[in-house]
Amino acid sequence: MTDVVPVLRTEERQQMTNIVIRSDEANAAATALLLATRNHKVSLSGTALDPGHHTFRCLGEQRTATLHSLAELNPTGPKVAMVFAEGESAAAGIRNVLLDAAPELLVMIGGGITAVVEATQTAAKLGFDAAKLLHIGGFLVGGNAEAVTAEKSSVVAGFLAAGTPPHVVYLALSTFPQLSLVPGPSVALSSVGALVHVPPMILNAMSVERGDDVRFYREGFGDSVGRLLTALDEDRIRLGGALGLKLATALELMDRTQGPLGMTGTTSREKVNAFPSYEPIRLPATFRHRFLAHELQSTFAPMLELAKLLNIDVPTIQSVVRIGEILIDDSLEAAARIAAEGFLTLVRGN
Repeated sequence: MTDVVPVLRTEERQQMTNIVIRSDEANAAATALLLATRNHKVSLSGTALDPGHHTFRCLGEQRTATLHSLAELNPTGPKVAMVFAEGESAAAGIRNVLLDAAPELLVMIGGGITAVVEATQTAAKLGFDAAKLLHIGGFLVGGNAEAVTAEKSSVVAGFLAAGTPPHVVYLALSTFPQLSLVPGPSVALSSVGALVHVPPMILNAMSVERGDDVRFYREGFGDSVGRLLTALDEDRIRLGGALGLKLATALELMDRTQGPLGMTGTTSREKVNAFPSYEPIRLPATFRHRFLAHELQSTFAPMLELAKLLNIDVPTIQSVVRIGEILIDDSLEAAARIAAEGFLTLVRGN
């Protein structure tokens, strides 16, 4: 299936949307601030920022944006709710945001296979139609409450059930014009974050233990890391094919995500080393960081269990999951099997 990108009328492209974000994630603050500069009324429920005027650096320029309380939102405008599943509970986020709002569209940022299963099950329990639940494959921007350092030009996204009303599709694309819509299950298998986070964490294990001051995407991301990423990607593409899903390669996803010219360079190492907004990010000093623990739990361990259910050989994913379990000192198989079974049901239902 090719990307679905309807042509929006001028008034649809420019409509103001009420956006309710429920998250304590630092990136949620950056997302809220940027959306608030774009003719949207944004309410952020969490610990990062309170309602009011906020001055921040936005792509190199100083900007001011206003965040609103729930009571200040436009009662007649369309409403979008957002939760972040990169290290936060998708189920808890959805429960909380649906208490705050009755949205026409519910958006989940990141989270992988586990979050998709949690999200669809939670939506069903709360009576929210999963056809109006949109999974976006990763962060839309880089940054935090002080600065928006980068904005992605294209991000894969997909609705988690068939039958999405056309007006909800238009609401999604008018609010987030950088989205490329693909079949919903493809998104959980297309996490660039998982692919670029896990290999450096494993191959720099001693530096993690020592707490070395290493730039994650520079000194921590050499050619050997790139080779491990490529091998993981080959397993991922093969698994997607077994599910009837044509997945973009990691290099294609990087180029689509990071601007009209993509990342400079040819290999994953060259692309990652040269990307400016990655420069300040440091190697974590614990294996329990979301760069390893979350990516294993949400993406690679469920992929391994999916492969077992489908009788598909994914040797690199299998090796990475086992090494990762040793590093985080935890077994992931039981929870991953539940997620894989739920995801397979979802894929077959679509």
